[in-house]
Amino acid sequence: MNALSPRSLRALWRVLGELEADPEIRALVITGAGEAFCAGMEMSGLEGSDPLAARRRCRELQAVVGRVADSPLPVIAAVNGVAMGAGLELCLACDLALASPRARFGYPETRLGMIPCGGGTQRLVRLVGLRRAEELVLTGRILSAREAAEWGLINGVTGEDALEREADELARRLAGCGKLALYQAKRCLRRAPDLPLERGLEHEAECFATCFASGEPAASLKRYSAQAGAEGGGGAPLEAASEAEEGRGAAAGRKEDEREAGEGDAIFE
Repeated sequence: MNALSPRSLRALWRVLGELEADPEIRALVITGAGEAFCAGMEMSGLEGSDPLAARRRCRELQAVVGRVADSPLPVIAAVNGVAMGAGLELCLACDLALASPRARFGYPETRLGMIPCGGGTQRLVRLVGLRRAEELVLTGRILSAREAAEWGLINGVTGEDALEREADELARRLAGCGKLALYQAKRCLRRAPDLPLERGLEHEAECFATCFASGEPAASLKRYSAQAGAEGGGGAPLEAASEAEEGRGAAAGRKEDEREAGEGDAIFE
């Protein structure tokens, strides 16, 4: 059922680092092997944990889920089955989420004498509001894919056998955008709920200016102007920046990535 053990968390941390360092990778799709997305945190051995060991497991999970949320690449969750506990937390950390009709979502932890500990109590409230978050966490209610879409937990439900295809199509659309622009847009959107409007506008201006360190806007706008002129002034879709430009954009954001990943690196040393 793809439960997250300490070992699998460390493996996921390493894989994320490898993918983010590859200049050819433009977007990530996370899905589950078999018929489950992720059944949650591996419970084996947890029953004998003291508070210190339990906190350690919690912080490891939070670090990995946080890395997904803070990835410089856009991340898509393709939920192909149950997404319970840590599985739902992983889904909520992704930028976009699609689900098959057989997907199920929930936080069953309170039935086991625990609470969600991978950021679930925090991200869920920000996404769906306090009332619905309390209903899901306190009662352990399980949502169908259609209900999850109605609540705003996911972006949509695909056809029965269309999840992989639609997730790939979405990833290709994202790959056609500026790499640094997507990262800066993510930073603005993720911080928006926590910032006063004026501070948020300042942050937006900073991120907008950072985009111009990559060369992406200059190259894209130049192509846009050339295409518009060739078509008699009509609008033309912007093309993605060249790989070299994207590489410069990734380098411009790398220092911020390293700083934000610092705590996680310490946890997994």
